[in-house]
Amino acid sequence: MSTAYDKFYSAFFDKIQNNSEFFNYYNLTDVESLTLAKQRASGYLKESIAKLTLKCTPDVNFSDYDDTLQVINVDATTNEIDIIANLMFEMFLAKDIAKLSAFSPHFTASELKTVLSPASERTSFVSMYKMVQENNIDMIDDYKGRDRLTGKLKMLDFPL
Repeated sequence: MSTAYDKFYSAFFDKIQNNSEFFNYYNLTDVESLTLAKQRASGYLKESIAKLTLKCTPDVNFSDYDDTLQVINVDATTNEIDIIANLMFEMFLAKDIAKLSAFSPHFTASELKTVLSPASERTSFVSMYKMVQENNIDMIDDYKGRDRLTGKLKMLDFPL
């Protein structure tokens, strides 16, 4: 069994649906824009799989994917799709965090306000990013302690 990339993309796109910059490109048709959005999402998908496998050892191999067929060779559960889509959202936000970090040392506080949004919006964005990171850590911790198919807690077998 396998899971199409589109299942992950769809869950991710639902999380960023209000971000018109991700979906709208100058002089491109809707079909071309969606193709470009999927290409960008593909990078986030692979980054997210790498992060998931670094943070835990899933019972299945999410790194077994086929870019030609656009599938991951795992029958992913709804929960796994959601976790990976949330990680994709984190990767998406990380790009803007990197931009904020790149601008910060080069501008004074007053210059930064004119270049970027007001300080309170920057602070809110950074807080939201940290919250997304914390939620993802919690989701991964919960995931690695449960059976992926039943959702029941895994039992530890300690020898006596």
